[in-house]
Amino acid sequence: MTTAALVPSDVVRYVAEVSSALAGVRPDLIGVYVHGSAVLGGFSAARSDVDVLAVVAEPGTQADQQAMGEAVVGTAARCPGTGLEMSIITAATAAGLDSCPFEVHIRTSATESTIIPGINHAGDTDLILHCAVCRAHALAVHGPPAAEVLGPVPADRVGAAMVSELQWALDHANATYAVLNACRALRFAEDGQLCSKLDGGHWYLAHHGANAAVAAAIAHQRDGRTGPTTPEAAAFVATARGRLGGPELH
Repeated sequence: MTTAALVPSDVVRYVAEVSSALAGVRPDLIGVYVHGSAVLGGFSAARSDVDVLAVVAEPGTQADQQAMGEAVVGTAARCPGTGLEMSIITAATAAGLDSCPFEVHIRTSATESTIIPGINHAGDTDLILHCAVCRAHALAVHGPPAAEVLGPVPADRVGAAMVSELQWALDHANATYAVLNACRALRFAEDGQLCSKLDGGHWYLAHHGANAAVAAAIAHQRDGRTGPTTPEAAAFVATARGRLGGPELH
């Protein structure tokens, strides 16, 4: 199935609206790309946010960055998922990432919206995975294909970003996210494939055998059934971390 066929039509319509709003304040808009579960599979309007990466030609002032954020937030009420998760970067960052600077990051939900201007802000290493997924799988809603705008992301940077996200998932996300995120990282380490969290869980069961925490996480992500407990998730992620190498999780 093609990427375009995977993306729900209401997500495409919504991101087109986001693109139009952004273009209204940034005539130098180069591309707007849907990534995350909407292109990898496993998107659920009740449990998934809409992940978007946009590229503009040049950096802007803090006022420019705030204006971009406000234009995008103006579309939030019509988001077909649990919210929008969007980063806007320059063409220079798209080409090489470097320290992962960003122009603005926007998060929305049913109850609040957050705009984080990138000026005087540390780079966002989440962009490593976002750009890698976009190059391989993104749907271009505006502009050329992502692989023509985003430079190659070295596999070692992708792997390191996945490993660092294991601790973040335990500290900030729910148990299902933590388990399936670990499955996705294990798959990338073994075969170099970037996949959705749900596909990572199915891959793990197919290649490593039955596991109660993974099965529960899949059921929760797919159908909203009871997921793994926090201790089960922590134990699974710790085991995955041991297989991937590096410092222990705390």
